Amino acid sequence: MSHSLTWPRPLLSLLALGAALPALGAARCGGPISSTTPAPDVNGAWSISYDDTVAVRVTLGGAVYAAEIGVNGGQVTIDHNGTPFTFDLDCARPEVVCPSEVWPATVTLAQRNATYPHRFWATLPFQQCDSELVAPADDECGAGTLNPGCDEVCGGTITLIEAERFGVIDEPGESFDLLLGAGLATNGINCALLGASSAHGTLTTVGGSDQASWTATAIPTGTVKTVYAGGCLWAGDPDDDGSLEAIVLNASVELTTGFSGARQ
Repeated sequence: MSHSLTWPRPLLSLLALGAALPALGAARCGGPISSTTPAPDVNGAWSISYDDTVAVRVTLGGAVYAAEIGVNGGQVTIDHNGTPFTFDLDCARPEVVCPSEVWPATVTLAQRNATYPHRFWATLPFQQCDSELVAPADDECGAGTLNPGCDEVCGGTITLIEAERFGVIDEPGESFDLLLGAGLATNGINCALLGASSAHGTLTTVGGSDQASWTATAIPTGTVKTVYAGGCLWAGDPDDDGSLEAIVLNASVELTTGFSGARQ
């Protein structure tokens, strides 16, 4: 069962996609970012409905744990090697974006480049740093961490603005992809979406590439996945030393939910 969500507050966030365009072209869509072949028309407003549950996948110290929470989130506690860890996944937290919040209840898509009809844009919330980016600590980046390239991280608070996001329709015109995380590294403390955050949906269309009109009428199935560093969601200190443990800083929390859409 699914239900339509309202958008009562600006809690949504996505990361810049400019650096991710090559990755989009190599994703499920098979490289259509530079395709000049026909694509279905997705222009206009779409109503989006989301599933009632969110699948949670916690990776901690090489182990993977699965759980399920309601659409509004909650807390997930796992027992890792005899130590309990609680992750605060409450969607009401401004810095926590549950998958069903990634798109509003209504979203407008636009194909603006007639030469490359597989490209489209959507105005969606976007994460930015409210201060200068800084170099990460030596023990918080490199091989085996969530920031292997030692990219600069936000030294302050991650805030929200609205900006246009970029998507690609696959070559057959049957699905689309958006990469929701890229361009801003996480220090494990602030809740920046990681590069694995993504959205994928299938398309129902009328007409075809060999006809004068080819229009997308529905998104029958889709998934939105948001991925975070575990440290920014951790709600405890198991050894009471007042600091996050390295094993938690290197953890990740993945939230996934399904959605569908209909053209208005």
